[in-house]
Amino acid sequence: MLAVVLLSGCRPEGDSAFKSTLFERVEIIGGRGTGVGEFNKPRSLAVDRDDNLYVVDMTGRVQKFSWDGRYLAVWQMPQTDKGKPKGMCCDSEGNIVVLEPHYSRVNHHAPDGRLVRQWGTHGTNDGQLAFPRAVAVGGNGVVFVSEYGLRDRVQMFSTEESRWLGTIGESGDLSPHGKVEFDRPEGLAVDSQGRLFVADSCRHRIQIFSADGEWLASYGSAGVANGELSYPYDVRVDNQGFQFVCEFGNSRIQVFDSANRPVEIIGRAGSAPGEFSNPWSIALDSHGNLYVADANNHRVQKLVRRKGPASEEARTQRVEESKPNASKREQPSPIHPFHRSTHNRGELEFAGAPRA
Repeated sequence: MLAVVLLSGCRPEGDSAFKSTLFERVEIIGGRGTGVGEFNKPRSLAVDRDDNLYVVDMTGRVQKFSWDGRYLAVWQMPQTDKGKPKGMCCDSEGNIVVLEPHYSRVNHHAPDGRLVRQWGTHGTNDGQLAFPRAVAVGGNGVVFVSEYGLRDRVQMFSTEESRWLGTIGESGDLSPHGKVEFDRPEGLAVDSQGRLFVADSCRHRIQIFSADGEWLASYGSAGVANGELSYPYDVRVDNQGFQFVCEFGNSRIQVFDSANRPVEIIGRAGSAPGEFSNPWSIALDSHGNLYVADANNHRVQKLVRRKGPASEEARTQRVEESKPNASKREQPSPIHPFHRSTHNRGELEFAGAPRA
């Protein structure tokens, strides 16, 4: 049963540390807790056709908010003993897709929370799922699902019958002249051209593919400098071609242009508005506003897009900063040590990071 309660909207926050050529201010949604409109480590976000926001956290529930941050509804995922849901998107029919990694399931919910479709069987063969992490739907209706642990790959399915269409990648590294390989593919995004973007988190890079899975490009390497990444957990692309990368390790959002060149870094490690603590997920609405699941701060931050042609200002700044004698912006340092280990489920564990 849905609990529907109206609360006050987002509260705008001002902080001199928040600077962006693309976004004008930060708004905070929620805070720590298990009550209405509160969060316990929000991990995945989705925005529907009406710009309503959906948030899933470690309580295993999905909360729905209006575009201005008012709490609207909630539904609870029924099984959470093995693990909590993670991975969301809006499908081609306007339903909210929620993944259950530990149950190898894909759930399609109507905007009011009703379960309208469920599919997925556990396994490592083609068409089976083993610890799915993220989901995205292309303009042609193809459903992309990433997995890690037993198989590090991205699978493609048809919308209607959930029929397997193909697989991209395996565990490992990537040679542009060899096969595509991943190391914990997390977030997925599809741009207006139908290209697939994969946050290849443990390789600290973004990989880009055509709509049919052909490798096109990759960018990023481990580090804190401009253009470097630390455990990118999610990626989104807006209608101007800007790519927004959510860095779990560096606790920031980094923006790249349509040519994969760095534009700006937003935020740093901290708890003030515009600062982040191990963000897990991001989502864009129809106005270009960016939502960030600020997991260890137990809140969602909304970065409100500037009105007018901000893209030209951002591109100008990128050109200036790329000049040989341009001064380098101070970069944040990673705030958590990481290690890789294997346990009996074949999953990866990061020190200082919440377990999947």
